Order: sequence, then C-alpha cells, then structure tokens
Amino acid sequence: MSKLVSVFIIGLFVLVGCQPEEVIWQKGNLHTHSFWSDGDDFPEAIASWYRENGYDFLAISDHNTMADSQRWLKIPVGHAREATFEAYLTAFGPDWVEYRIEQDTIHVRLKTFEEYASRMGQKGEFLLVHAEEVTDRFGNRPVHINATNIMEYVQPRGGGSVVEVMQNNLDAILEQKARLGAVVMPHINHPNFGWGIQAEELALVDGEQFFEVYNGHPSVNNLGDSLRMGMEKMWDVVNTLRIRDGREMMFGIATDDAHHYQEQAMNKANVGRGWVMVKSNELNPEALIGEMEAGAFYASSGVSLREVTFEADQLVIEVQEEEGVLYTIEYFGTLAEHDPAPTAVVHPETGEQVGWRYSDAVGRLLQTTSGTTATYTLTGDELYVRARVTSSKPTGNPNYEGEPESAWVQPVQLAH
Repeated sequence: MSKLVSVFIIGLFVLVGCQPEEVIWQKGNLHTHSFWSDGDDFPEAIASWYRENGYDFLAISDHNTMADSQRWLKIPVGHAREATFEAYLTAFGPDWVEYRIEQDTIHVRLKTFEEYASRMGQKGEFLLVHAEEVTDRFGNRPVHINATNIMEYVQPRGGGSVVEVMQNNLDAILEQKARLGAVVMPHINHPNFGWGIQAEELALVDGEQFFEVYNGHPSVNNLGDSLRMGMEKMWDVVNTLRIRDGREMMFGIATDDAHHYQEQAMNKANVGRGWVMVKSNELNPEALIGEMEAGAFYASSGVSLREVTFEADQLVIEVQEEEGVLYTIEYFGTLAEHDPAPTAVVHPETGEQVGWRYSDAVGRLLQTTSGTTATYTLTGDELYVRARVTSSKPTGNPNYEGEPESAWVQPVQLAH
C-alpha cells in the first residue's frame, strides 16, 4: 500500500546531519455501504477496491447493523445481481464463498465483519474499522450518525426533535465509549440529505466534533439550493454559533458514502469521491481517531496536500502539486465583530420557514493565494480560520457537473 509521504519542517535545519521528520498521511474512507444494507456489492469486493486504489483504512458502515450475525442474500437467477455474485465467486473462490442454489434462487452467506476484516486487512498496510451508520429520523427529516470503531450495536433512540434525536443517538454512542473504555468516533452524516439537519440544530449538539462537509452521494445537496445553505456555509455558521456558545468547534470530513459499485455515473453513489487524510505514523483505530480528534487531518475530493501546519499564529498549507494543474488556496473565517443576526428564509409557495440566511460576514473570505503554498497569519480578531484548496482539475467521477478537485483544511483558532 503506497502512502503519501511528505516532509514536516520545523524551523530551519542548519545543523550538519539534522534530518527532517517524516510525516505519513493515511488515506481513508469512513462511510461506505455493502449488501449488509443498501449497497450493491459484497464487503470483500468493496474492501478490495479500496485496498487496490491507495487507501490505508476503510469503515464499511451499514445502516443499523454491526454485520455480526448470520445473513443470507437471495439473488434470483437471471437478476442483474447474478453477475455481481459471479464476479465475487471468481475473485474469492468456492472455498471462501458459501452459497447454494434452490428453486432458481442463489443464496449467498454474507461474511461478518470479523471474517472479511481478517481476510482483507493487512497489518500496517490496510485496516478495516468496525462501524455502523445509526439511521434515525424525526418526522420526515433523516438523522444519520456514523459510529466508527464501534464495539456494540447502537439501536436508534429517536426523540422529540431533530436536536433530541441527534443528542440521544450521540449519547448512546458516547455511553458505549465510556463504558467499554473504547476509542469510538461519531460523526454527523450529510446534514442536507432530505434537508434533515439545519445549521442551528447542529450547533446545539454536545459531544460531537465531526460532520460531513463533503459527501459523494448525488442526493445529499452539498451545495444547498436557492433556499438552503450549502455545506461549507453551514460549517461556518455552525462553528460561529458553537464558539459563541462556548462549545468546541466541529471538524469537517469528506466521504464517498458509496452504495453503487456496478455502474459509474454522476447519479450513482460511487467509490472514491471523498476521503480523509490523517497525519499519523500508526495505522490503528486508536491512533487515527486520536489524530482526527486533534484536527490533524484534512478532507479531500482529489487534492493532495504535502503539509499543513499551525504554529504560533500561522496556518501554512503546502499542496502536493500535479503537473499542469493550478491551485487556489482560500482562507475563510468569522471575525469576533460581525453581524450575528440571520434573516428568515420562507418557501415562496408554501409560506413555510425553511431556514435562516446569514450575512457574508459569517465565514467571510479572508485571503486568497494562487499557487501551491500559502500562509495566513491570525490577528486574534478571528473566531476561527479554515481553508479550502481548489484545483483547476475536474474530478474524474463528479458529484455534480464541473466539480473541481478540492481539499478542506480544519479550522484553527488562537488561544484566548
């Protein structure tokens, strides 16, 4: 497994024999689906794709299941899934694949997490992490939370509001974490899916550090619409409100939320659209989650970074340049002195309020640099500063027409 290795330079190396410290970026996806829920391939085949395409870790996070029971998939002979089964059988062989054919139906036993992780994992090279997408809702509004490195099944808890549903499920995940002494990472999935979670609701949740600022599924409304904010604006609103209220900032992750492995198309939830790069010399759940909790990672849909450092008051970004590709590095943030008052957004047809609109002062553009290296010096006037790197190269399998490869750097703030 190849890893993106870069040089982490602290100060100037002026002493003879002084060597720069090597930094390893571990590439991973934390939101994936298989035949255990609504994906369309077997876990081993899915893991094989990620392992062969430069990923270092993967969490297959099926809906409301730990993939730890005996389950048989039924495929009618002649169904499109028969070809998927044949490919699975060819790749892994009859000694591994358990199946029988009865009355024109192929019955295939799905391997449990322990089974497929043992088969597909490679120590120090490729890690499979146990995960569940805790799938809940309030009314017609979906509320989904991933639990990474989970030890026990988490039953959706419900609640009397979107905030309560989020909090109840988060509390259940965190209770397990505390009770078992485990390192477990929850993150809020695709807030704009079904317009399920608004920024003001996400800002009220306690015990959560992460949400998906980018999700590769075509139905999650990353860019918002004419009435509702996109995910980057939501990130700015959420952190502005959370800092104001004394809560910790939220970090933004990218995932592909892959469901569809048989057909590549813009309207399919395909592999490889979004991932995280974690700065860690160790490849195990405890190290990876620990670094993510410290903000030592970035999210990406294609751009690779050589280095990200925040020392003293400077946020420095170095891009891993591709030949012939141009890069724009933008820093965003909210100043302490800003207009905090939003205006109500009302649906023009129903008259129903669908959300709030905030001024450009929330998440304002602070600095733009064209090139592969940029430095932003915080003045102390900012509540936080985050960054986005956008390339001139379009993504190979876009989430939307004209989508460029991008990377998102985590927010930082000066200690007060």
